[in-house]
Amino acid sequence: MQLRPLVLALAVLLDASPAPAEPPKEFRPADRSWWSFQPLRAPALPQVAHSTWPRSPVDHFILAKLEQVGLAPSSQASRAVLARRLSFDLTGLAPSPQEVAAFADDPSPDAWPKLVDRLLASPSYGERQASFWLDLVRYADSDGYKADDFRPDAWRYRDYVIAAYAADKPYDRFLSEQLAGDELYPLDPAALIATGYLRHGIYEYNNRDAVGQWRAILNDITDTTADVFLGLGLQCARCHDHKFDPLRQTDYFRLQAFFAPLNPRDATPVLPAAELAAHRAQQAQWEAATADCRRRIAEIQAPTRDAAQRTAVAAFPPETQALLALSPSQRTPYQQQIAQLAWRQVLYEWDHIDAAIKGEAKEQLLALRRELAAFDSLKPPPLPTAATATDIGPIPPPLAIPGQEASGPIPPGFPALLDPAPASIHPLPNSSGRRSALAAWLSLPTNPLTARVMVNRVWQQHFGKGLTATTSDLGRLGDPPSHPELLDWLALRFVQDGWSLKKLHRLILTSATWQQAHLPAAPEPAHSLDPDNRLLSRWSTRRLDAEQIRDALFQATGELIRDPGGPPSDASQPRRAIYTKVLRNAPDPLTALFDAPQHFQSSPSRDTTTTPAQALFLANSPFMADRANALARDLASLPQPEAQVEAAWWRIANRPPSPAERSESLAFLAAAAPPSALPDFCHALLSSSAFLYLE
Repeated sequence: MQLRPLVLALAVLLDASPAPAEPPKEFRPADRSWWSFQPLRAPALPQVAHSTWPRSPVDHFILAKLEQVGLAPSSQASRAVLARRLSFDLTGLAPSPQEVAAFADDPSPDAWPKLVDRLLASPSYGERQASFWLDLVRYADSDGYKADDFRPDAWRYRDYVIAAYAADKPYDRFLSEQLAGDELYPLDPAALIATGYLRHGIYEYNNRDAVGQWRAILNDITDTTADVFLGLGLQCARCHDHKFDPLRQTDYFRLQAFFAPLNPRDATPVLPAAELAAHRAQQAQWEAATADCRRRIAEIQAPTRDAAQRTAVAAFPPETQALLALSPSQRTPYQQQIAQLAWRQVLYEWDHIDAAIKGEAKEQLLALRRELAAFDSLKPPPLPTAATATDIGPIPPPLAIPGQEASGPIPPGFPALLDPAPASIHPLPNSSGRRSALAAWLSLPTNPLTARVMVNRVWQQHFGKGLTATTSDLGRLGDPPSHPELLDWLALRFVQDGWSLKKLHRLILTSATWQQAHLPAAPEPAHSLDPDNRLLSRWSTRRLDAEQIRDALFQATGELIRDPGGPPSDASQPRRAIYTKVLRNAPDPLTALFDAPQHFQSSPSRDTTTTPAQALFLANSPFMADRANALARDLASLPQPEAQVEAAWWRIANRPPSPAERSESLAFLAAAAPPSALPDFCHALLSSSAFLYLE
């Protein structure tokens, strides 16, 4: 049994009853020597006997380990296999027959790097890479909890991430915009949208315990930030010093103190300054022309609005009601945060008051709405808006460890083992400057965690498992790295290359290690000496992930819509999965069945299960029957069964059939009864391992 889930479960249970204050534990030499806390080191490339095999510095580290245990790397995979593998890996989509043929027929020595570069430049690259990040930050288009309300502006963050990957935005800038875009780049609309990172936690508008909900929101962003950027299971230290890692309870709240001043904002305009000024000028003209009409509408709404406000406020505990009764100038920064969170319930009721107005007042209201519509030609189009976050102001609310308030507030800081002093903060006119300080520390080239964590995540994408398998936990509850020198070498190279993710991808993908075939050079020693393929003597066959399966099904049948960006579509529409609604309590049945995350918490990796429900879906679902029929309709235009078989295999496996596959396919078509022969053949191929797996 893994220990970390038990520790996390106990932490949640104990959250309401924190442990009493204890003297901080002294760090031991073993704590300070733990590998992930050590400075990045620049190892020399290992010497290898098989010196003609390496194509990249990466290969020296892999081959040296293989030679130490007496294993040899596998041969290179075929060009068709490599083209399919690379296309799914970088873009999430299958290659076209023309793309595979062009690569297979390219005799130039740089044919492979050229293909890698072309796919890195593809618009689909950003769409695919963003999916990994969105899993990490638990992105969703709905709130979660029972109400699970839709988040109309969440998609702008999704599009921001896609654009950032496509443009190869340096990772240090990428993380800084998400943590503190409003402080560092306040005039950049993209940076404001990036602060949507701070808004992905679950939330319920009608939760009457505003104090408890705010505490949960802060805990969630603290946990997620530690997981995503630091690769530390810091949530175990929420209630007490970590039982296994050198992380103190004060470390947890030092990190949370960076987020203590947060002020969530909805409907933030995200336009360049000049466009925003023009919009406001036009809006002012409309407001002047409609002032009387809008005043009369407000007069009709006023009694219902006041009643709705009283009802909403009365639902809160007395202390929250008293807080809402104060004027904003009377509230402390913390009281402002709680009041704003509670006031959202009043705003929700106000958004629905028209439905509560009846009788003659309703008729008057409708008439005034028609009168107001006559001025629509003066009204500017709706502003593009996003869910963002700022600080409540330049003075941050004090943050104390629950149950230990007498010990005083906790200043913001970093894990004490790495940097025991409080963080150096430079307040801004309208913000505390705390999140900027956190972003700056994470972006330091000397930070031992940031680059290691991200490099390890990219390695996991390409090989199915990270150099350390627990990509969000580099502590003692995690997995030690299989190739620690390689991890450090890649992390240093990542920083030296300007935090470029595309350069990192290229470095890994042009290695001989990544291009290996899935069959080992010598099966018996490979399976006995390295059964889990941690030493990478071969490629590890793996199934397409949930979104790849869905997109590839629509791509094979010619139905896939490639329109980029914008508001999410219903999952029933054949757009790429990344552009469909991610509803926490109503997930897409197909992607949920094939192990897509639930988006309630950070997901650093995907499970890959094999269940009867998956087989039944592939064999019997109306969805799969529809895809088979769509493919069959396309293939029916080809005159001969031989051409239909060839085209079907190219559509589904992205290669021609082998002689045995061609013979079996033709025999199936000859034996099956028309008109179901071709749809049944297509259905069988769409459910096959040749479609579902990369080799």
